[in-house]
Amino acid sequence: MRLRRARTIAAWALLIGSIIGWPVAAFGPARHEPQFVLGLSFLALIVESASLLTASQVHEETGSK
Repeated sequence: MRLRRARTIAAWALLIGSIIGWPVAAFGPARHEPQFVLGLSFLALIVESASLLTASQVHEETGSK
Protein backbone atom coordinates (compact mmCIF):
# COMPACT_ATOMS: atom_id res chain seq x y z
CA MET A 1 0.00 0.00 0.00
CA ARG A 2 2.78 2.45 0.87
CA LEU A 3 4.66 1.72 -2.34
CA ARG A 4 1.55 2.41 -4.42
CA ARG A 5 1.04 5.73 -2.65
CA ALA A 6 4.73 6.59 -3.05
CA ARG A 7 4.49 6.04 -6.81
CA THR A 8 1.54 8.41 -7.02
CA ILE A 9 3.37 11.06 -5.00
CA ALA A 10 6.48 10.66 -7.16
CA ALA A 11 4.37 11.00 -10.32
CA TRP A 12 2.81 14.21 -8.97
CA ALA A 13 6.27 15.56 -8.11
CA LEU A 14 7.55 14.79 -11.61
CA LEU A 15 4.55 16.44 -13.24
CA ILE A 16 4.71 19.59 -11.12
CA GLY A 17 8.49 19.75 -11.45
CA SER A 18 8.27 19.50 -15.23
CA ILE A 19 5.61 22.20 -15.45
CA ILE A 20 7.60 24.55 -13.23
CA GLY A 21 10.94 23.61 -14.77
CA TRP A 22 9.97 24.52 -18.31
CA PRO A 23 9.73 28.31 -17.87
CA VAL A 24 12.58 28.31 -15.36
CA ALA A 25 14.84 26.63 -17.92
CA ALA A 26 13.53 28.80 -20.76
CA PHE A 27 14.31 32.05 -18.98
CA GLY A 28 17.33 30.78 -17.06
CA PRO A 29 20.18 28.47 -17.97
CA ALA A 30 18.75 27.35 -21.33
CA ARG A 31 17.71 30.77 -22.65
CA HIS A 32 20.20 30.51 -25.52
CA GLU A 33 18.92 27.12 -26.63
CA PRO A 34 16.31 26.82 -29.40
CA GLN A 35 13.03 27.35 -27.53
CA PHE A 36 11.06 25.05 -29.81
CA VAL A 37 13.34 22.11 -29.04
CA LEU A 38 13.35 22.96 -25.33
CA GLY A 39 9.55 23.13 -25.39
CA LEU A 40 9.27 19.76 -27.11
CA SER A 41 11.61 18.20 -24.56
CA PHE A 42 9.62 19.51 -21.62
CA LEU A 43 6.34 18.61 -23.30
CA ALA A 44 7.56 15.02 -23.59
CA LEU A 45 8.41 15.04 -19.88
CA ILE A 46 4.99 16.45 -18.99
CA VAL A 47 3.12 13.91 -21.12
CA GLU A 48 5.06 10.99 -19.67
CA SER A 49 4.63 12.31 -16.12
CA ALA A 50 0.88 12.58 -16.67
CA SER A 51 0.86 9.05 -18.06
CA LEU A 52 2.77 7.77 -15.03
CA LEU A 53 0.38 9.61 -12.73
CA THR A 54 -2.67 8.09 -14.41
CA ALA A 55 -1.20 4.61 -14.29
CA SER A 56 -0.14 4.93 -10.66
CA GLN A 57 -3.55 6.23 -9.60
CA VAL A 58 -5.32 3.36 -11.36
CA HIS A 59 -2.89 0.91 -9.80
CA GLU A 60 -3.46 2.46 -6.37
CA GLU A 61 -7.26 2.31 -6.70
CA THR A 62 -7.45 -1.26 -7.99
CA GLY A 63 -4.90 -2.58 -5.53
CA SER A 64 -6.70 -1.26 -2.48
CA LYS A 65 -9.89 -3.24 -3.16
